[in-house]
Amino acid sequence: MKLYIGLMSGTSMDGIDAALVDVESNRCIDGITRPYSSHTKAFLQAVLESKVNDLKSFSQLNTVIGQEFALAANELMARNSQYSTEILAIGSHGQTLCHDSTADIPYTVQLGCAHVIAEHTGITTVADFRTRDIVAGGQGAPFAPIYHQALFQTAQLPLALVNIGGIANLSYLQDKKTVIGYDIGPGNCLMDSWIEKNKNHSYDTDGLWAASGQVIHSLLDQLMSDVFFQRPSPKSIGKEYFSLPWLAHFLHDGMLAQDIQATLLQLTALTIAAEIRRLAIEPKQVLICGGGAHNQQLIKVLANELHDLPLQSTSALGISADYLEAMMIAWLAEKTMNDIPLDMSTITGAKRKAVLGVIYPAGIDKRNSHAV
Repeated sequence: MKLYIGLMSGTSMDGIDAALVDVESNRCIDGITRPYSSHTKAFLQAVLESKVNDLKSFSQLNTVIGQEFALAANELMARNSQYSTEILAIGSHGQTLCHDSTADIPYTVQLGCAHVIAEHTGITTVADFRTRDIVAGGQGAPFAPIYHQALFQTAQLPLALVNIGGIANLSYLQDKKTVIGYDIGPGNCLMDSWIEKNKNHSYDTDGLWAASGQVIHSLLDQLMSDVFFQRPSPKSIGKEYFSLPWLAHFLHDGMLAQDIQATLLQLTALTIAAEIRRLAIEPKQVLICGGGAHNQQLIKVLANELHDLPLQSTSALGISADYLEAMMIAWLAEKTMNDIPLDMSTITGAKRKAVLGVIYPAGIDKRNSHAV
């Protein structure tokens, strides 16, 4: 076995997924989700909403999130102490703060200081995967398709896999050699933000609130006219784009909150279905992972839009829908540790192969002991 830990906090920002992975067999041995502390989540939200925007706070938040990631890794190791001395490295995606690969000077920022993680866990840590891809001419995201290519070599092809996190992204495996992938648009981010604003809930359990409303078709048409949906791939986007201020431009008095939620769910389902229908060869199956896989109303609407295409969670194939992205980060870390370049040209549009990620040596005080 070659054991790595993958740490991931996606665009939903609901917590840190930590997965202990044997990268030789791509088997997830164990996984946990550790919610952010209330203080850290409030601090992060304040920065995202520009209520706090000084460099001191930004730097402190980077450290605080690194501490949270280290706690998640240590908690996972404590649950699997029999493996703790065999873990070769930790891969950490970090928490995306902002990302725009189309800016005059493209940029991407993920918080979660890897020095802190390496020091507090005693394990070499690999982080900052997106930056090198952007420097190499790529979008910096998504990375999942190249991992899906390795993971689903024996699956029925062509295959489409949709990760529905805060942002939804698509992987399309046409055959064993051909893979493309890109961000589709909002996954859970708008639905989560709207229900939090109106009901103080972090997400819409099973999509029940959305199911209680009626789709506002005029609003849906306006939302779907956004220029991002018309852009060709490769493309990527951050949740700071599909946000409540973006949504506010389209709202007017008289719209019911539950109807807006129903419309946002329909937006996610329709944009996903539209991208799947555009694929060169119709996939034999569509797999879903990420938090959206648990939204029963979303899956119902999406299945209806896809008609006869088989639709199921990756969990049905024995691959955790919840920890697939964390598994990917462990896999990426192993490539970095072994100086293996990845060809992201058909996914992110990178102009050349590159070794992604930066290596941070283990903290000396805990090295090889992994005390918690």
